[in-house]
Amino acid sequence: MSANPVLAVVDRVRMVCSLAADIVIGTALAPQVDAVRARLDGALRIAIAGRVKAGKSTLLNALVGERLAPTNAGECTKVVTWYQYGTAYDVTAVGYDGRSTSIAFRRVDGALNFDIEGLRLEAIERLVVSWPSSALRDITLIDTPGLASLSAENSLRTTEFLALDDTHPSDADAVIYLMRHLHRRDAEFLGSFMDRSVAGASPVNAVAVLSRADEIGAGRLDAMASARRISERYETNDVVRTLCTAVAPVAGLIAETGLTLREDEAWALRRLAATPAPVLERMLRAADAFCDPGASELTVELRRQLLDRLGVFGVRFCVAEIRSHESATANDLSKALVAESGLDALRGLIADLFLPRAHILKARTALVSLRSIARDLESSDPARAYQLAAEIERCEASAPDFAELRLSHLVMSGIVAFNEGQRREFSVLTSPGTGVEERLGDDPAADQATLRASALAGVERWRTYGSAPMADIAMREACETMAHTYESLFVQLHEPRPAGI
Repeated sequence: MSANPVLAVVDRVRMVCSLAADIVIGTALAPQVDAVRARLDGALRIAIAGRVKAGKSTLLNALVGERLAPTNAGECTKVVTWYQYGTAYDVTAVGYDGRSTSIAFRRVDGALNFDIEGLRLEAIERLVVSWPSSALRDITLIDTPGLASLSAENSLRTTEFLALDDTHPSDADAVIYLMRHLHRRDAEFLGSFMDRSVAGASPVNAVAVLSRADEIGAGRLDAMASARRISERYETNDVVRTLCTAVAPVAGLIAETGLTLREDEAWALRRLAATPAPVLERMLRAADAFCDPGASELTVELRRQLLDRLGVFGVRFCVAEIRSHESATANDLSKALVAESGLDALRGLIADLFLPRAHILKARTALVSLRSIARDLESSDPARAYQLAAEIERCEASAPDFAELRLSHLVMSGIVAFNEGQRREFSVLTSPGTGVEERLGDDPAADQATLRASALAGVERWRTYGSAPMADIAMREACETMAHTYESLFVQLHEPRPAGI
């Protein structure tokens, strides 16, 4: 089996880290290099960002499958909060001075409540929640304060964390951006997040979510169908598809509730569904009518709790489910709510777009961090700073994986219109985590001569595609990257293999 190219690029970045560690040993920059090394071995960091009340914390809870992030009517997230895997339950505040302070926490209505009384928020860089959840084994989810917040300080925290001011590297490897609709500020944010420092602009690490999708059309039963049509239109928008790989409609509230629905809530919904149709129809027209004291045998408090947990759409959807199936347990309703919410589609995007490229995405952000360290070193040691910067450039130039990220965006976003056969070939050739034989689409038992011939044929084929008179700049770039990838595989086939392989 040939060497894994995904791991190869990480090994190259590790070598640059070793050089950087030797260069900055004994200086204040040494801890930064150690942090870059640790980042390569850690989970993929995915930031959840968006404007105030876009539903970031609710979506995070849905992705984890537990009500961890606090959600209420106010602006909840005021400090960047990391949710990472841990063997024990723990919450820590990390200050800008690097000091960590253990934070007391408790469950309030199922969600975590952090006790940060006595701590100066302006001194806290981030909160770190360690939680033994299987959903956090491969990814660390990062909840960020809302952009365009009434508090300029809260918005600034997100801007600094995601490095939108371009003064330091971002701590996020990928971003899920929530928007209610494509506002000008949303496009500006996504454009700012794009990393132009390595192998060109590559928004492959950005996915947009049409959030709170169940509220479209005042929560009609066809709200999610409408949201899916809107998302499809966004994905064909020339501006959107240059900023992110995909747009997914998600109703975070019903996803979160679907994963945490209790049997007593299902009982209340069954009682509600038994209400005479004319009365129930009036109740479901608006929240005020739903909570009218004389409208139902259910208490007003219980009905308000259902609205808080499900929203108008969620209540309507559950009632329709119960009536169409005559009876529904909490498990039945949970499955239906999650299926309707769009959460599975978003999880699919994470699994298909982010996780297979996790090593490459982390390697890229590591190089960005190392470049920042090299800039910081210039004032005290220009010669060593130049040495480090030159090694970073060599690493980037020698790793085709970074160019393949850009290629993936061009093809998946539709900017480059590959035909069906070309798309299949692209998919096989750029599949991360596979060997040379699989990427060339040949029989695993094929001999070296056959494999080399396939690689050379690929180079010639894609150079021919790129030289077509009607090929635009993007198509030529994509074809050249495909040809370079075949060349890289050809080189790997000439590398000596360990005995017995």
